[in-house]
Amino acid sequence: MRQTRLFAAALAACVPLLAFTASATTSSPPRPSEAAIKTENARWAEAFARGDYDAIGRLYTEDGALLPPGGDRIVGARAIADYFIKGYAGAMPDTVSFSNLEVYGDDRIVTEVSDTEIRDHSGKLKSRGKQILVFLKQRGVWKLHRDIWNSGAPLKSDDH
Repeated sequence: MRQTRLFAAALAACVPLLAFTASATTSSPPRPSEAAIKTENARWAEAFARGDYDAIGRLYTEDGALLPPGGDRIVGARAIADYFIKGYAGAMPDTVSFSNLEVYGDDRIVTEVSDTEIRDHSGKLKSRGKQILVFLKQRGVWKLHRDIWNSGAPLKSDDH
């Protein structure tokens, strides 16, 4: 009988702890929507493929920043659009694809880590790279806030 009382007392002591753990787990913020981030990536890729660099600029926060390899920080949606306009002026638009997506964050801020491939208009691979993007949700819309990338290994002749 004494063992039963001891067991019951130990069980009773654990119940509040279990209840607290369960409520803490269920009230934690929801995982970010990977689908929403993929949608933003698709918007970026579609604008890039159209050569609509003003549209790309609108996908960033007003104080968003590009951190390009070997270059200075580019700050502000307008400056970001200008960066792409100057970088691709007169060229036929390329296409970009994103893969190996990793998404971390909550319903306000998300970090994406992914790989990229850029192809010319004929489909020839021009470059591979990797990137880290930070998205902020502003007025219910995901916007790019920080964008840093670097190149992958040099392409071999059989990559083209």
